[in-house]
Amino acid sequence: MTSPQREIETGSPTRPVVSIEASAMAPSEMYVFLRDSVMPRPIAWVSTVNGEGNTNLAPFSFFNVVSPYPPVLGFSCGPRSDNHNAAVRLPKDTLLNIRANGEFVVNLAPERLMDEMVMTSDTLPHGQSEFAHAGLVEIASTAVRPPRVQGVPVAFECRLYDMLEVGVNVWIMGTVVQIHVDAAVHLGAQGAHKHRIDLLASTEDRPVGRLGRANYVRLREIETRMRKDGPN
Repeated sequence: MTSPQREIETGSPTRPVVSIEASAMAPSEMYVFLRDSVMPRPIAWVSTVNGEGNTNLAPFSFFNVVSPYPPVLGFSCGPRSDNHNAAVRLPKDTLLNIRANGEFVVNLAPERLMDEMVMTSDTLPHGQSEFAHAGLVEIASTAVRPPRVQGVPVAFECRLYDMLEVGVNVWIMGTVVQIHVDAAVHLGAQGAHKHRIDLLASTEDRPVGRLGRANYVRLREIETRMRKDGPN
């Protein structure tokens, strides 16, 4: 394996830099490196349902907006390891369910449900619902089969837009077809917009973010920086 090269940045003040060839890092090491670098990450709390009607709920922190028009959200779903053989990688129920019926709900996890959100990442037997495991209440969706989570500030009902296999992961994209907003964060009409929201007004409604490993972040210190060319 190639040893990291140390370089010196130009400019002032001078700070040492470690330069690493990406190909020299093992996949597991690269995963940890990226996880500990790209932060904080928003969390997609994804609910799905299988053919038998069993619900599933799992958090994914490789998540973001793909497009505002059409409205598309995307998250990366990696494999899970077999409890009896760590070398065996199996598709997660989330991926299996979306492949089967093309529907899912992206729930935004607020501070008040942080512990429950973490519990839904526990490894459960196939078909066992994380809703029941974490003591969460299922709320029927309007346009898709998977339920949404009671108590979240925003829930996006999605239909599969596309899937892209990238290595052992699958980047799943869904078109938003229905949105549910807690009245406490819904501001109503403002200007030309009929539906404005404020997820920062109440700390318990603020979505939590993922850092490295078991570390999460709460939104606390928020600063305003006005742009010269707008919009602000």
